[in-house]
Amino acid sequence: MGKSRIEKLRSAGFNSPLDLLLHFPYKYVDLDASDCMEKLSNGDEFTVCGTVDAEPAVTFLRKGLRMTKVILKTTRYGDIEAVWFNQKYVKNALGVGKTVCVTGKVKKFRNKISVTAPVLIHPDGRRIVPMYRSIPGVPQNVVNDAIDLLLSRTEIRGYIPEKVRAEYGMPSLGKAFTAAHRPETMEEAGKAARALSLEKLGYTLGMFSLVKSLRRGDKKFAYPVGDAALENAVDKLPFALTDGQISALRDIVRSLRGDVPMNRLLQGDVGCGKTIVALLSMYFAFLNGYQSVLMAPTEILAVQHYKTAIELLERYGVKCALLCGSLSKRERDEVLFNIRNKTVDVVIGTHALIGDDVVFNKLALVITDEQQRFGVNQRGNLEDKAPSADTLVMTATPIPRTLALCMYGELEQSFIRALPSGRPGIDTAVVPAAKYGGMFDYLARRAEQGEQAYVVCPRIESDEDEGLASAVEVYEKLTAEYRAVNIGLLHGKMKDSEKSAVMDEFVCGNIRILVATTVIEVGIDVPNAANIIIFNPERYGLSQLHQLRGRVGRGDKHSYCFLPLDGDVPERIKFFCKCRDGYELSEYDFEQRGAGDFIGTRQHGDTDELPVKIDAGLIAEAKAVADATLKDADAYMKLKNSLTAGTEQYVRAITLN
Repeated sequence: MGKSRIEKLRSAGFNSPLDLLLHFPYKYVDLDASDCMEKLSNGDEFTVCGTVDAEPAVTFLRKGLRMTKVILKTTRYGDIEAVWFNQKYVKNALGVGKTVCVTGKVKKFRNKISVTAPVLIHPDGRRIVPMYRSIPGVPQNVVNDAIDLLLSRTEIRGYIPEKVRAEYGMPSLGKAFTAAHRPETMEEAGKAARALSLEKLGYTLGMFSLVKSLRRGDKKFAYPVGDAALENAVDKLPFALTDGQISALRDIVRSLRGDVPMNRLLQGDVGCGKTIVALLSMYFAFLNGYQSVLMAPTEILAVQHYKTAIELLERYGVKCALLCGSLSKRERDEVLFNIRNKTVDVVIGTHALIGDDVVFNKLALVITDEQQRFGVNQRGNLEDKAPSADTLVMTATPIPRTLALCMYGELEQSFIRALPSGRPGIDTAVVPAAKYGGMFDYLARRAEQGEQAYVVCPRIESDEDEGLASAVEVYEKLTAEYRAVNIGLLHGKMKDSEKSAVMDEFVCGNIRILVATTVIEVGIDVPNAANIIIFNPERYGLSQLHQLRGRVGRGDKHSYCFLPLDGDVPERIKFFCKCRDGYELSEYDFEQRGAGDFIGTRQHGDTDELPVKIDAGLIAEAKAVADATLKDADAYMKLKNSLTAGTEQYVRAITLN
């Protein structure tokens, strides 16, 4: 490659030959596969080879939009029309009489078959053609040639010993790379992809385990006292803790007294009482002379926790402080001064806690509430305030990344399964468009009888292009139709003072129906709210839907969650309707989406880092491979020697979240 292409590769993140070898195909095309045209639907993937029948037609549709169209003569399907938009180079590749292979989405209209926005395939004599994601400025055939050259001249070795490979049926790393890039069959491509994923996960999990074992000397904070005072505080609560809450609190105390810094997930359904467990843990830290911090994703939730902390802890001499964005400069400076000088023991706040000017005096316990609402880096920034501090993350629905970390033991875990006694059920149902009016009538009738309800919309204001429900539009509609009901509006563009005023009115019961965006996803505990409508449920993740549904069913009334949705109902929405358990939802999400980025800071399910989706079986097998590798003395030393100071810090950071 010339200097220009090398620069384009670097701009795209390819800085070495290894980066190109790790640029795995995103899919494979089998040119021998035969598609039955009758069974194909519009939008299905379709691959075809044909002869260019005539000079491609180029049409200027409007300014900035040009269409290139060509007819491919095929023996299997007849004439196929291929259409490209704004791709100048395509015309030069479509010489008359030339055989061309394309793959794209099929479009059928009457007797005409088209392939829209197809990708040109360069078989180079292969039956199974690897398809790579495009690199700007570097043609696919050039990428193919470069990978061919690398595969022929490169020796690829890994950390996993040969005996471990043999035990788990893993090919050599070189063979796996070759089979992934240049498979002879689709079956070979699948096996190679899984082998490479197993290789990478085995190494990663081995590194995580190694770092964890090396942390045994990191424990800085001892907890020698506090048992009697903690038990006394539990006994004097105005309610009895559930068995799950008691068990979780014991787990946390045991971890705080362990020989490595605590790294624990507290998982429990919405409304199960995780906050009380967290505050009692902070009280235990106070009894041992330490500061603790709790970070919440919204100011509404942070204020709620702060009020609960004052009510629960200040009677025992614990000084509490609130740090959030709405504080004035004078108020903020005062809080920061008190944190630095340890005149406060418990600090509760929002993202404001991760600012550079927030300096703790003796921070030993870091708690993140609703951790699925924070990025990995945000949680890591808070934990950086006190290296080697004990960490607790809480959630009602673990994101797949966290669930995966739990599966191989990097996060200790506690579960609060049972809700406090007397909690009613929540029925969830999809509502078709024809019944929207009846749904609103039901809410209004219940409101007139004293119940409260939420109506959640994905947007603040209307957007005709996307067709999503907007809070402002729904609010105006409801206030016009149901004048006897006091209806409120809450969204993120409102001033903090306005949001607080609306929330106070809703908590007091003056507002009966609250139309809002997802600002009410966490932090609102109104026992009288028994019904919730969630518009455009297909636009939310299962975790977010579960959190929103958890705003109701917190009192003694049977509750209902309505999901307005016209047309086909996605499978995940069907599953959500019949499942109320947050852990089951996270397991389903894990199976559907994968585990997120194991060796980076992304936490969504889809990732290009590995050839195949990470699933439970792959993790279990990779964990066994990692354990066997660490038992090999030579492999153990290779791993340890590769663990530089920077790498160790990085691995610690990503496994703590």
